[in-house]
Amino acid sequence: MNADIVTATKAALCGELSIHLEAIRALAEPLTEAQFWLKPIEPGNSFGHLVLHLTGNLSHFAGAQLGRTGYVREREREFTEPNPPTKAEALARLDDAVATYRRVVEALPSQVLLAPHPEATMGTVINGLVRLVAHFALHRGQMSCIARFVRAKDEPAA
Repeated sequence: MNADIVTATKAALCGELSIHLEAIRALAEPLTEAQFWLKPIEPGNSFGHLVLHLTGNLSHFAGAQLGRTGYVREREREFTEPNPPTKAEALARLDDAVATYRRVVEALPSQVLLAPHPEATMGTVINGLVRLVAHFALHRGQMSCIARFVRAKDEPAA
């Protein structure tokens, strides 16, 4: 694989993920702790639980499976955690997961990008890495809606 294409692809993947992370941080910033964990509709998710989910997703598929970090995922708890961390702790963990993704991606040799991902449903490693960014972007969009809904619930009626 052409080294320039590999470098550009890795930079694009990591860059897109960073853009979405910054958008999530900006959306979370005005939320109170209560708003961060509030589910605006049932069934549904809170902003905070989606942060836990994105953290678990990156930590599992990029960190554990590709980077061999030893992370053990408890996917169900990402949505049901009864004793969630603070907003700041949850966002710091998401930062760490994105940093792990970046380290793993940057360290991958080009021939590995075309190899099968350890999770067969991902296809190749490069396809899996793209899917992780797309998944992150999908939930960032949901988080935008959730943030608007929970903030609207606390605004006085006009």
